[in-house]
Amino acid sequence: MKKIFYFFVVFAVALVSCSKDDSDLASDSFENLVVNTKTPIFNSSTYSYSAGGNLSVALQNDNFDYEFGVCYSESPNPNVINSNTVSGYLNNTNFDCLINDIDLGVTYYIKAYVRKLQTNEIKYGNEITFIQPLNLTTNIVKNISLTGFSVTVNVGSDLSNNSERGVCYSTSPNPTVSNERLDDPTNGSGNFTITVDGVQTFSPSYYVDRNTTYYLRSFVYLNGRYYYGNEVSFKTCGYVGGSGGYVFYDKGETTNGWRYLEASTTKLNDPNSTNFKWSNTSTFMSGISQEIGAGLDNSTLIRNSNNFTNIAATMCIFVSNNSVNDWFLPSIKELKELYKLKIAGLVFNPASGPNSYYNKNVLSSSQRDNTTCYGVNFENGSEVIMTKTDQLYSGWQVRRF
Repeated sequence: MKKIFYFFVVFAVALVSCSKDDSDLASDSFENLVVNTKTPIFNSSTYSYSAGGNLSVALQNDNFDYEFGVCYSESPNPNVINSNTVSGYLNNTNFDCLINDIDLGVTYYIKAYVRKLQTNEIKYGNEITFIQPLNLTTNIVKNISLTGFSVTVNVGSDLSNNSERGVCYSTSPNPTVSNERLDDPTNGSGNFTITVDGVQTFSPSYYVDRNTTYYLRSFVYLNGRYYYGNEVSFKTCGYVGGSGGYVFYDKGETTNGWRYLEASTTKLNDPNSTNFKWSNTSTFMSGISQEIGAGLDNSTLIRNSNNFTNIAATMCIFVSNNSVNDWFLPSIKELKELYKLKIAGLVFNPASGPNSYYNKNVLSSSQRDNTTCYGVNFENGSEVIMTKTDQLYSGWQVRRF
């Protein structure tokens, strides 16, 4: 009988001892747990990341007593309180999570974590940074006027499954498609160019206002969300330039020694009358162009053959304006951009005096054929064909810098 009692006591002590050891083991497992954060892996077909962690030891009742996941943020040291979190399911000492709401081209900081549900204690893993390059490039804005601009965007091949692409812009940084947007009619990868211009008016309203700074980003719509390219900024024309005139065109970059076109605030007057000729003879001149940037070369060619005070191009070069001597007669495309200053109320119709019907037509330095040249009617902005040798027209000085 004594032997039986002794055996029962020994068994009871052993049972209590084992229960205590198991409890301590579970406690010690979490207290001494080391969590390792796995490097996220990008899935280009779903535009998501596989992330997660590894545990140094297995935990008892793992998926019932603990929460396993990752926390991530655009700022260092993420945690479960102030960062994004995604939970996963443990398999032995490994757990995986799927992150869907990431922005391409953004650096993120991530930590794996284990939370003990009963006490809310949290063990964090090491911090890792990750970024998936966004192959969406917004190039510099070019051909900036008072009413429009152009911009070219490159879409990488990994974004080729987009269903929308375009640009968005605002007077505040970080524009989104909720601001003004301009869509490209196509989709896919490669380059596309957005070009807008209000021409003679400032409508439609989604273009631009003069003398205003805008911020612009490209975008694509892919897998149910918008991705944005790098931001660029530009300032529309209509402000005062370095020589007291108005800047009316901006290439967006300096090439061939110049970037901006500036117009005098008033038309140029012939010292002997109020009108000019294009030339003294009905001769076609080689090398004359209609393009933006050609006005100076056009004017130089005309002056070399017609060095007279009644020739518009010659006098534009000869006459100093605001102590500046690099003026010329604009090409027809330059003159059409200049006309927008009149629509904006910054310069006025040159028609005046007895020949107002004629000198409302402003000469360009571009020619049509042997006998005629191009100009712009400053009453309505229309392109007009004028006789080269008629002294009935106005001239307007512009310069580039």
